[in-house]
Amino acid sequence: MIESARQVIEGSQAAQARPAAAPAPEPLSAEALSDASDLLGDISDNLLVAYHLAQHDGDPLTVALIEKVLFHVGRRLARGMSPADAGIPCH
Repeated sequence: MIESARQVIEGSQAAQARPAAAPAPEPLSAEALSDASDLLGDISDNLLVAYHLAQHDGDPLTVALIEKVLFHVGRRLARGMSPADAGIPCH
């Protein structure tokens, strides 16, 4: 699981490092966004389990890595949800 998290981070860093002249990816359809949110939700659930296991093992490097990954996954999830979808009351 930790190796998978590292691969995700490395892939994300490689995507950010692409040249500015590269074409931007096309926007995803609503169905693709829904599937991506489901996938990110599953990933975040597994990352939370890994985070608690790393804390239990006392591995500060892995805890820090998973915290960073959870932050980025959370941001991507937040982009696809309204506050009401996330359970945040809005007046």
